Amino acid sequence: MSLKSRCQSVASAFGEAFTCLALAFRSSLQLGVLTRSCGLCFLAFALWTWLFYTQFEVIAQAAGLLSLFIVMGAAILGFVPSIGGAGAASVSGMASIAPALGILVVYAGLLTLLMIGTLYIGLIVLSIRLALRWVLMGSLRERALRHYPPLAQRQAQPAQRLTGARYHLGPWLGLSIGSLLCLLIPLLNGVLLLLLLAYLNVRFLVPAALSGLANGSEQLQAVHQQRGAMTAFGLLILLIAPIPLINLLLPALLGAGSCHLAYRGLQRAGLAAGVAEAPQVSLPPP
Repeated sequence: MSLKSRCQSVASAFGEAFTCLALAFRSSLQLGVLTRSCGLCFLAFALWTWLFYTQFEVIAQAAGLLSLFIVMGAAILGFVPSIGGAGAASVSGMASIAPALGILVVYAGLLTLLMIGTLYIGLIVLSIRLALRWVLMGSLRERALRHYPPLAQRQAQPAQRLTGARYHLGPWLGLSIGSLLCLLIPLLNGVLLLLLLAYLNVRFLVPAALSGLANGSEQLQAVHQQRGAMTAFGLLILLIAPIPLINLLLPALLGAGSCHLAYRGLQRAGLAAGVAEAPQVSLPPP
């Protein structure tokens, strides 16, 4: 794939993610939804703020070790050639190593701070996502589904057991094996892990959004259509998390946005399979 095609694909994914975010905001404008969303968000922030405050030393040490792992990977790959090429026993060799070591120390320190901040935000979003299915997902699914009448009338056909197992086990394999593979890639492991977790945070909500509307194979097709948009939407959720006041809507936006992504993906999968076109939901003109 050419660079131009990749850029177009990324732009399309973020465009779809922003559209679903706006649709999620519209689906969240209901008193009961807003109240539960604010309460859930406040509880998640209070819990993890207290935990990070009381266990900050342990968390900082773990983040520091991981950042050193990433920095050493960068050195092994040759991003700091003076470390590998200089003679450690000579004065000139030590002089050439010192600047590179200083850069690595600064980089490791900044990376540690970034990891702590990302972990804090990520755990808040993760805890919200875990509680979302019992607190808000039913209401959000019902409100989002109103804008997709053809989907509301669908009935899922039975699927093969192998497909269903793949659909439900896939996210868990991605969380375990995928996270390990990301950590084994030096220098880029932090970025890849962030992208993976952003995607999985949305992907785990897709079964709740599409339950009773599509079987396992149909849901896999919907996920395939929206994989890039799900990753982009997950990143947007992480960016919204630290913004005061707006982040009180985070549970509602995450749940409703996941529903819209799943429903639009299911429509697109139906079009690709030759089913008659269903109208896409779009924002009203200003």
